[in-house]
Amino acid sequence: MSRIPPRQQNLEDPDKRFYVVAPASVRLALQQEAFRRDTDLWDLGGAVLSAWLAAGCPDFCDFPQESDGDESPSPSSSPLADSEGGEA
Repeated sequence: MSRIPPRQQNLEDPDKRFYVVAPASVRLALQQEAFRRDTDLWDLGGAVLSAWLAAGCPDFCDFPQESDGDESPSPSSSPLADSEGGEA
């Protein structure tokens, strides 16, 4: 019978690369953001995932959901839109 090994006190936590799947546009956007932050895609992606895990894996329900294009855009709340012939 195998024994469960005891828990260790001081474990190393080395960086590991792994693959994730996302649309090409998401990869490109992350790559561009990494460039703007003077880092690379792997490090920024890891930081984003680490922050998401640290935050308790939130669902981000407050962000707009992707639509199928069936919905019309919401009306503008700009005062200019109302003064230039927009419905008041």
